[in-house]
Amino acid sequence: MKVILIQPYYDNIWEPIGLGFIAGYLKKHFKGELDLQCFQGNFDTDEEILEACTGADFVGFSCTSPAWPHALRLSKQIKKLSPETKTVVGGFHPSALAIECASEKTIDHVVVGEGEKAFFDIVSGNSSTRIITGDKVSMEDLPWPDRKVIRNERTVALAESMNGKRIASFQCNRVCPVACSFCAERVVTGRMNRKTNPIRSRNISELCDEIEHVIEELDLNYFKFVDATFDISADFVIAFCKEKIKRNITTEWECLVHASFATEEMFKWLKKAQCNQVNVGCESGSDAILRKIGKGLRVETIKNVFKWGKRWGVQRRGFFLFGMPTETRDDLYLTEKLIDEIDADVLGFTILCPYPGTAHYNAAPEKYKDVDWEKADEYSNDFWKTEHFTNIELKAQQAYFKTKYDLLLCERLDNETFVPSSGEELKKLERTMEELEKKYMSTPMGTNVKKVSQRGRKNWSTGEDGKGISLNVLGN
Repeated sequence: MKVILIQPYYDNIWEPIGLGFIAGYLKKHFKGELDLQCFQGNFDTDEEILEACTGADFVGFSCTSPAWPHALRLSKQIKKLSPETKTVVGGFHPSALAIECASEKTIDHVVVGEGEKAFFDIVSGNSSTRIITGDKVSMEDLPWPDRKVIRNERTVALAESMNGKRIASFQCNRVCPVACSFCAERVVTGRMNRKTNPIRSRNISELCDEIEHVIEELDLNYFKFVDATFDISADFVIAFCKEKIKRNITTEWECLVHASFATEEMFKWLKKAQCNQVNVGCESGSDAILRKIGKGLRVETIKNVFKWGKRWGVQRRGFFLFGMPTETRDDLYLTEKLIDEIDADVLGFTILCPYPGTAHYNAAPEKYKDVDWEKADEYSNDFWKTEHFTNIELKAQQAYFKTKYDLLLCERLDNETFVPSSGEELKKLERTMEELEKKYMSTPMGTNVKKVSQRGRKNWSTGEDGKGISLNVLGN
């Protein structure tokens, strides 16, 4: 049996850990000979992928929405070269739009939800339905991700070349305890319910076994967790920290935390366990906005988490999201005020993208039927607007914040924050920034806007070929 796993191209790349779990499960349970390979669009050319897929029995794609168009193109080429090969798609996009994905002639099966058992059943001939809902597998029954099959050493080497750290990722929980309106996590793992769909966590000792093994196997000097919420409880985090300390695992690491579940005692143990950084989804400085997006969080709680992190010497990265449907200039002022107060070590600013599976998409799916998801991501898109801001105004807001806090930025250091497509769009952006200056003069933000927007405009320049225009948010 020849099986090919594919992570299609996407700008932001980490190891395909989901495919690693599928590979590990398939190798453990499949009876018979198995030729199992994995390819990534960021490392492998379409020609290399197609050559491997020719003559394969099954090809499985793991797709986010931005990766879906590439997966679909590859499936069409695979069917031309190898008509008997069965194609299977899963992940966030197919789970959210299963019927739409199944309507594609070059897709044989769509997996909705978690994919390990569903993909095994398809490959083993136990399921022939076009759309199959994946059964949830207990964390105790999940083998470790097969990092040799997914060629994890490639992303480790890439990270080292970019920032000097040999980094790999781990997962310890499934099911997120909150349901933010902008997140599609629930289409894969389901919405948390204490009785019918509780959070599933790995045994901490077994998790540390894997961490020790991978640190040695891949010569890591850093690791991170991919869990949407690592701190499902302070007790869980503290127990992990104690086990890591007991084993003398001295490698530094980082994790995503939800501020509502954090405690100062947790930060004390994070520091003892060599946690280098916590990444906090702050989103907004407005309590009203946080309530409307279902964040389960208050501004005062965010302040406490950043205070505790600073007190115990743990770096703090804050994520902020622009473009919530009812967000106003006053809300943005509150966000700026919060950022100034929390004194973060690292900051990230994104624009809301209504991905399939999120509450924003589900509210009006017909609006997005013509969206090219390949050109949209969490950093920027060309179509989202709100009742108070146009799309270009949202980009200008993002540019303002990125320019003001340029020394603390974490992402898109290659000037891809905002790339107008023409000289006319640059002029439109400049006009919008001038309008924003006038609007903000009557608000508490007014003292900063003119100075920052003028500094930002000095850094917008046409590319050497005259075709592209970039915003260098890191300029002087």
